[in-house]
Amino acid sequence: MDQTITASNRSQKETQILECALKLLIETGDAGLTMRRIADCAGMRLSNVQYYFKSRDDVLVAMVAQYFDACADNLLRLTEESKARTERERVRFLVNAGLSHGQEISDMCRAFREIWAISSRNNVIDQCLMRYYRRFADLMANYALSDELGTADREKVKALLVPYFEGYSVTARSLNLKNDVVVDMVTDIALSLMRRAMRQ
Repeated sequence: MDQTITASNRSQKETQILECALKLLIETGDAGLTMRRIADCAGMRLSNVQYYFKSRDDVLVAMVAQYFDACADNLLRLTEESKARTERERVRFLVNAGLSHGQEISDMCRAFREIWAISSRNNVIDQCLMRYYRRFADLMANYALSDELGTADREKVKALLVPYFEGYSVTARSLNLKNDVVVDMVTDIALSLMRRAMRQ
């Protein structure tokens, strides 16, 4: 199966298979993601699922790519709908969006944790994960960072925020600070880094 197919080009059955695979990944983890369970969830015969996806790895790669596209599209939609106008408002909006999943165990957190685990033993999934984070970082930079920042300085701000967002999603529930306090603190650090870079 060609993994470059986009979600909009997939058939209804392919989309249904991938949605079931994601549901199973979230509910049962990687170990519960078998072709037979995917077929049962989708209400199809195993041979029908295998017609579209020859192996579990084919399903996994397509599901992860589709999921990451949806995550990136959601971030893009949020930034387009944002009422933030000033640089501080845009950075704060982005930081808040990036940290919002840290206070609860959401389906998004569950999906990412399973995908991270799979990526540690599957190079193709690891590459999908790296592409997603690069895309996420670029969307973030295009929305929130000043055009006056040079390429190297944009990379520094991305290197600060993206790992912080991901680490925070794992550790936030164990920390004593309220989310708004953390959002303001990270916003101030990012803006300080940007302003220092522009003064140099």
